[in-house]
Amino acid sequence: MLNAFFLTSATLIARVIGIAFRVYMSNKIGSEGIGLYQLISTIYMFAATFATSGISLAVTRLVTDSIAKKEYRTAKIAISRCFYIGVVLSSIVGIVMFVYSEALSVYILHDTRAILSLKILAPSLPFMSISACFRGYFFAVRQVIKTASEQLFEQIIEILIFSCLIGFFLPKGIEYACCSVVIGTTVAEILSCFYSYFIYKKDVLECNNFEISNKREIYKKIAFIALPVTASSSLRSGLSTVENILIPAGLQKSGESSQKSLAGYGLISGMVMPVITFPSVFLFSFALLLIPEMSEANAVNHKRNINYIVTRVFYITLIYSIMISGIFLFFSNDFGLSIYGSSESGALMSILAPLIPLMYLDGVVDAILKGLNEQLHYLSYNIIDSILRVILIFVLLPIYGLKGLIIVMFFSTILNSFLSMNRLIKVTELKVKIIDWLLKPVAAIVVSCFALNAIFSYEIFEFSSITYKLILEILLAILFYIFILFISGSINNEEFNWIKSYFKRDKISIQKKIVS
Repeated sequence: MLNAFFLTSATLIARVIGIAFRVYMSNKIGSEGIGLYQLISTIYMFAATFATSGISLAVTRLVTDSIAKKEYRTAKIAISRCFYIGVVLSSIVGIVMFVYSEALSVYILHDTRAILSLKILAPSLPFMSISACFRGYFFAVRQVIKTASEQLFEQIIEILIFSCLIGFFLPKGIEYACCSVVIGTTVAEILSCFYSYFIYKKDVLECNNFEISNKREIYKKIAFIALPVTASSSLRSGLSTVENILIPAGLQKSGESSQKSLAGYGLISGMVMPVITFPSVFLFSFALLLIPEMSEANAVNHKRNINYIVTRVFYITLIYSIMISGIFLFFSNDFGLSIYGSSESGALMSILAPLIPLMYLDGVVDAILKGLNEQLHYLSYNIIDSILRVILIFVLLPIYGLKGLIIVMFFSTILNSFLSMNRLIKVTELKVKIIDWLLKPVAAIVVSCFALNAIFSYEIFEFSSITYKLILEILLAILFYIFILFISGSINNEEFNWIKSYFKRDKISIQKKIVS
């Protein structure tokens, strides 16, 4: 719980800075520039996924299992092997990306303005892979405050560099404006890698005189965990890249101009989605910590413990995400005007708000499945989802434009979350309480938001700023929501006792260490 608090706090700060950075970027380079940057990011993220996706999870799983079995030397060797594999693989990917940046821009992105940015991003991949290894280690030993500080440090560096360069590059055009962003990304990855290495060396596990597993066996374990994740994630990322390339092209076929198509793509993917996923920081930080918890419980076959944790997390995720969905649904116009000064972005937030519970729940379920060694299943679901998304985008966007993209997003989110949750229920025998977990929270947030809309409709309430009004609306909605859940019995003392038990357990553990 303490790690969740530290990680959530750091990630929350990073998300707030990130949203502010997006607003700053959109004001500087416009929605067309954001769209071009998102296109460049699709290639970059595909390369990053291929180079790093399986390494971090492999380190977390192997170190967690080794510590549980008190094989500390095995843990250290597993880290070093993952380190070497990651560096070699990411270096190869980086070289390919640099050499073929022109071909990628011309034949895949269909925009030569991306060439220079791809060349600048290529050297960052090996450093990203090294950081991923260190991040996996810190998750395994439950010291996430260190990796959270590294990510926060990286983001601050990226923003500072962009702020310094944008004034010089912006007059040269959108191509160079995007370069100011990616230069910040590359430099930030390099500096954060050195920062991670420094804190890792200070914290690295001591070599103890335990038996060490066969080195060949370690490579087999790495391959078993990392290869399926890397292959599946890369395939999904590749399909996602195809999808993101098809979106502007499909919008253009629907009758939009090239500039307006890129702006529409930037509006949804680069401006609206970061805002509606922003509150997930509270859940996804905790979800990342569930991977080693689930892995450790699974390694020693504690089925009851797994079922209890999954039940509580599933319930808390639904309670929280339904509240966030209602707030975005009812106050979307205020969000759009307050953040971007745009009612259009607010309208899109309102349309996509019903998907929030499924999006948040899917992210948490994916983390649990990773910890339970079910990564092949959830990745196969993601691949199926990506294939269907590509097909639907190719068919629907030329006909319906942005409406077609929204239809695809609804279909994809519902399908993916249903498959993942179905697998989790089978593995953990989870029993979902429809009335307490779903119906009561939905009724509570609807009543709360309707009541607030009715109250603020009176002329006696006047606000000097739309932002102040939005903040007050959010706070009151949360208070009303929690109050209604309490009086309806949907929330009780069991949740608080569960949280207290973790703190007591931690206190007892510390006392035992002091005595020993």
